[in-house]
Amino acid sequence: MPDPVPPAVSLPSAARRPISVPDLLVALGVVLLGLLLLIGTNQIATSGMNTVVGPRVFPLIVSVGTLLLGILLTIGVLRGHRAEPAMEEDTDPNAPVNLAPPGLILGGFLLGTLLLQPLGFVVGTAVMYFTVAFAFGERRYGLMAGVAVVVALITYLLFTRGLGLTLPAGILKGVL
Repeated sequence: MPDPVPPAVSLPSAARRPISVPDLLVALGVVLLGLLLLIGTNQIATSGMNTVVGPRVFPLIVSVGTLLLGILLTIGVLRGHRAEPAMEEDTDPNAPVNLAPPGLILGGFLLGTLLLQPLGFVVGTAVMYFTVAFAFGERRYGLMAGVAVVVALITYLLFTRGLGLTLPAGILKGVL
């Protein structure tokens, strides 16, 4: 009876896929994120008490896990692996990359960050939410603005009243 599973065939080096630059950038971004998290974790002050589980334990687990994931992704990309769409996805992996939506999201986050101090958390965060909806193709501007403001307001109230955090009120000082 023949073996139902054919033996694994290794591709000669000439037939290997070229390295996918977008996949490599994502993998290196995850490595960078892991490194930054690890640096931030090491800056967390400890209480000085002799405890096994201190304030650094869980951030350390997350940062090391993120760093290891990034390293594994980078190795995979350098070996020629690519992020392939699932069978049910209607995408062409060879189509040119459209950087407009991620650029809009990044620009919205930068603009929202710049607006946090002068105009407040609600306005800055609403700008961020609005640009994400726009980048995903929504064009009902009134609905987008209304949902963005409501979600930003709820987020502000949950963080300030629920968690006791201090966030900039900006132009809504006295109203909130």
